[in-house]
Amino acid sequence: MMSIWDIVLQDWLQKIDRNLDDVQLHIQNYSPLELRKQLLARLIDIAFIFEPPYIEEIVTEKVSTVPLQLVSTQQNLEVDQIKSIIQVDYGEAVNSQFVRDFCENTAIKHTMSQPRIALNFITEAGGTAYLPKQMCFDLIRKKKLFLVEKPPTYTREIFAMYLAKSNKTELIKDSLMLFPYLRNLPLSW
Repeated sequence: MMSIWDIVLQDWLQKIDRNLDDVQLHIQNYSPLELRKQLLARLIDIAFIFEPPYIEEIVTEKVSTVPLQLVSTQQNLEVDQIKSIIQVDYGEAVNSQFVRDFCENTAIKHTMSQPRIALNFITEAGGTAYLPKQMCFDLIRKKKLFLVEKPPTYTREIFAMYLAKSNKTELIKDSLMLFPYLRNLPLSW
């Protein structure tokens, strides 16, 4: 499954390991609710999430924007030619916009919880789906997937969360400065 780790955090982990000698990494994958609980209980120091909570004790910082691109196994496809599409669950904001943009003229053939599942499905069975740009790059280059022309554009933002009153705040901020896609800077692809 494609997760935040697959999309952007692998590079960051390598930079942490190379540049911050006094940091010990302990990597876990939890649900958003469990991440908040672990953070508030001080069991973890930093968490990454797509949709940040609004909790006074937690600081959230946007660390990356993941562009989603509409790809298909069919070449030279335009948006108005799409008969059916695979919907990937990217959270409420993207999902509601997706339904507004596509439900009138395009049948949602399947709904999938993870981009990796959708990618595997369309590369085997054929089809069209919005997928993270980082995930599609190689397959587009190899002409196994093709960009759909003139689609609506969507993005997913990734946020770091940490406790506002942590004794590790400075170290956390230092580690975020090593993030591969720095906040407030446009992504260049």
